[in-house]
Amino acid sequence: MARSRRNPRRAQSGHGKAGPSKWQRFSGSSGGDISRALDPAPRIERDELGEWYVRYVPASGARKPYTCPGCGRGIPVGTAHYVVWKNDHLFGDQRAIEDRRHWHARCWEIR
Repeated sequence: MARSRRNPRRAQSGHGKAGPSKWQRFSGSSGGDISRALDPAPRIERDELGEWYVRYVPASGARKPYTCPGCGRGIPVGTAHYVVWKNDHLFGDQRAIEDRRHWHARCWEIR
């Protein structure tokens, strides 16, 4: 029997083409975690120092270690915490975002 000169068929994934579909590529290595997209907008908290934007970061979204300004200890990867920045920064919104800090939930509550 004569052998075909065509390349053998590769296993396909997606929509009948080689490679993953756009939805499979979008999920990346995060395993389809969409928690950041579902997080509500930051809430505004007020205290004697002004107004603060406060956003909750779930444990699944905590992918880098940080140092809490409240206690000076580290916030390890995989620990839920808050990201906090000034609402009314003297030098504008961009500077406020650059100056944001990551706090342990308890440290932010008792500040």
